[in-house]
Amino acid sequence: MAVYDQWHRAPREGDKPCKCGTARNPLYPSAEHKRGRRWKVRWRAPDGGQPSREFDLKAGVDPNIHADAFDKMIAEQLRTRTYVDPKLAETTFQEYAEGTWRTSRGHDVNRAATVRGQLRNHVYPDPDHPGRTPMGGVPIGQHALGLLAGRPSLTQAWITAMPLADGSKHKVVQLASAIYDAAIEDGIIGVNPTRSKAVTRPAPGPTKARPWSSQRIAAVRGHLPARYAIVPELGAGTGMRQGEMLGLGADDVTFLARKPMISVVRQLLIVGGELRFAPVKNRKEHQVPLSRALGAALAAHLAEWPAVAVTLPWHEPRNRKRHGRDVTVRLVLTAPGGGPVRRQAFDDRAWQPAVRAALEAEGEERTREDGCHALRHTFVSVQLAAGVDIVRVAAMIGDTVAVTAKTYAHMMPGHDDSDSRAAVDAFLGSCAPDVPRQPGTGTSGQPGEV
Repeated sequence: MAVYDQWHRAPREGDKPCKCGTARNPLYPSAEHKRGRRWKVRWRAPDGGQPSREFDLKAGVDPNIHADAFDKMIAEQLRTRTYVDPKLAETTFQEYAEGTWRTSRGHDVNRAATVRGQLRNHVYPDPDHPGRTPMGGVPIGQHALGLLAGRPSLTQAWITAMPLADGSKHKVVQLASAIYDAAIEDGIIGVNPTRSKAVTRPAPGPTKARPWSSQRIAAVRGHLPARYAIVPELGAGTGMRQGEMLGLGADDVTFLARKPMISVVRQLLIVGGELRFAPVKNRKEHQVPLSRALGAALAAHLAEWPAVAVTLPWHEPRNRKRHGRDVTVRLVLTAPGGGPVRRQAFDDRAWQPAVRAALEAEGEERTREDGCHALRHTFVSVQLAAGVDIVRVAAMIGDTVAVTAKTYAHMMPGHDDSDSRAAVDAFLGSCAPDVPRQPGTGTSGQPGEV
């Protein structure tokens, strides 16, 4: 590696020095004298190439503007095998996130929409509306990844200015961190600035799920329109997500089998403003045992509101054989006109008013935690309280054991820590000394032992 002075060259016979040098150190102009940047750093990359970079300044400590500092940085990267191509590092965060990272993810429709909103609301301007400034006013998307990796203060300023609660900030920072990690794996940068000691990451929000009581389930059911009155029992009795309930078909329910079951094999989504059937989240199809009480309630619901055959395209871009093909399902839940239920319309016109009325009767106010997902939490709490193994619970709700344990561990029997204390007492009791300790003695009964 070396730093070259492009404005000057070795003297030739008859050359006259230029004014850049001194009497003791004369400099002789090259053909590029005072044309473009003066200093060039050239090095041999691991792939055998010889990239270079030019600078206006030579001496200094900032590798972004000083040739000597950059030369030193590259030499250290080559020595420690953490080298990244500086040209790739000039890619902006937004260019990488939109052009590479998002297109390579296997997100389902809902997750993809969430990621898109978080990035365009809090990280960089919306590509569809370039003039719109992200909330907070200190976006990082326009900066080069190399600059962000080398100056964690830019990331800290962005986090500090984000106008969100810590729990919501944490989710956005986690998203940015995942993109930085992917850029590291792609050899674009060497470090993740969100993990720098100079950056304070916001704490995650509370993750404890809150189940509902049977009284609240009954109260919400009583305030819902009759055709949707089955929803609280269906959610609390199966743990299905809202989209899974809206996509449930009558043929997915086996009432008369020796072991009655509900098969959760699809969900109803809105994609580009249009309703579509799609695989369940994480593509984890699953079955839930159908209880007698829920079976009777479902049978009564279908007797009053018969299932309606609805045909919609199947949305699964990663599966070309299935994607776009029409699928017909005899839906258990249907809109007043007989078609599928739109989630937003259901929430605005039926669910939220019913929950609000039920909570007002309890003297409480509705929160973000009181959506249909509360029914899923209720199902899990009922199962865990009954002693059902958490592995079986995870299978019944179509989630991983790790996520189920993290979200619902506080609901497991004995979460008041009494069982933990009893276990330690039993263990220590089993290794108690043969001779009881007397006041003023050691464990062997000899005075003065400690």
